[in-house]
Amino acid sequence: FLYFIEATQTKTMGNRQSAADDTKDYREGYPGQPDDLEKNDNLMFYRNEMRTVPGGDLVERFHKETSDGGRRGAYGWLEEDHSYIQWLFPIREMGLNPRAQVLQKHEADEIAKDPELQGRVVESYVTMLDFYGMGLKDRKTGEIERLPEGEFEPRYANLNHSFHNNLRITRIMKCLGEVGLEHYKRPFVTHILTEIYTHGHLTGTRNSCIDYWAQTLKNDDDRQAVTDLATKLHETSDINPVSYAKYRSYF
Repeated sequence: FLYFIEATQTKTMGNRQSAADDTKDYREGYPGQPDDLEKNDNLMFYRNEMRTVPGGDLVERFHKETSDGGRRGAYGWLEEDHSYIQWLFPIREMGLNPRAQVLQKHEADEIAKDPELQGRVVESYVTMLDFYGMGLKDRKTGEIERLPEGEFEPRYANLNHSFHNNLRITRIMKCLGEVGLEHYKRPFVTHILTEIYTHGHLTGTRNSCIDYWAQTLKNDDDRQAVTDLATKLHETSDINPVSYAKYRSYF
């Protein structure tokens, strides 16, 4: 952990010890948690054979633009609805939607080895990145970029202001690691840290990024690399990472 960070964790995300326990269980694969072979809702959803409950959407709707009747770019709806995220990014923990099934290990393994299903998870990730003001620049490496100028600013402002999205991103990071997309996580964390300390954007996400998102990285070398990056940026940057001033005009 990066104990040089002096500010407290955002209220929605708890404290550092709970973060440590939570991410450790995740990285270790939830020791002792059974795999119920009778449960396949997430697999069926990503096969486009089951709809979200509530909502009634097939997964492919989340991958279409609003102009085509989809959810991508429906920023108000994506912000206000709290039941879809458990379907798009299932993890091996219960979420806020009791009608969304906890991800089973056999489901995760099946998605990871099926290029079509895994590709749909990538598309879900693209939808949420767009909601957060970002794009997936390289689908092979997971490199992230901002949306064009004039588009990313209000989305960054929303992410900086709406703290429940920190919880959503923790879920997204965990899901990516479960379905064979672990390599997408370090580029995301690196992008956020760079935006915070180099450009002064997304400063309100700092604690969640360091205490949660970075700690979901399963590879020890990856975690150490982002720890070293965060330490270097923190020590050399003159940016105040708790200033929201540049975003206030968007509210």
